[in-house]
Amino acid sequence: MVSKSPRRPQRPGTVASQRELPPPGLLDSPEQVVNYYQRMGLPMDSSIPIESIIESNDELELSFIDLGINDAYIKRIADNRFEIAVNSKHHKNRQRFSMAHEYAHYLLHRGKIDSMPEGERILHRNGDRNSIEYQANTFAAELLMPEILVRRAFGLSGGNLTKMALELGVSKESLKYRLGDLGYGIT
Repeated sequence: MVSKSPRRPQRPGTVASQRELPPPGLLDSPEQVVNYYQRMGLPMDSSIPIESIIESNDELELSFIDLGINDAYIKRIADNRFEIAVNSKHHKNRQRFSMAHEYAHYLLHRGKIDSMPEGERILHRNGDRNSIEYQANTFAAELLMPEILVRRAFGLSGGNLTKMALELGVSKESLKYRLGDLGYGIT
């Protein structure tokens, strides 16, 4: 993947001024999200801090509640305010994917959020290919597992799937899909 770099590199630990950056709601690719929050000073060294990304956006409110069989939801709570709720009973890695998925809806499908169900099962293990959900899953996978971090985790782990998943803070199942998308052979 090729991404544009800022005109002048930021020194480590420096934070870009708000004036230099677009509002987070205008980001439309995982690369833009990562670049934006790196410039804001969030560390993106081994795993993407999706919870911090959501919490640093004034338009979003994050909550953890028991959603029964559902993974998460996003809903409008005011004109330009949205709640992302994640199932508090799920494993942390599953919660991270759910957060990234709902964040993708916020960025990509904002105009459709009011018509979305309050609560959804994200991974669609039944083979459902709903295009909006597929887009959100793809965006979430690319956000949580950018190619550069996947390559780094692969090198550090010697290709060990369990170690890679731990390094990236994702499930082995989602990592397998991402590795396949990036052309890695999975055995």
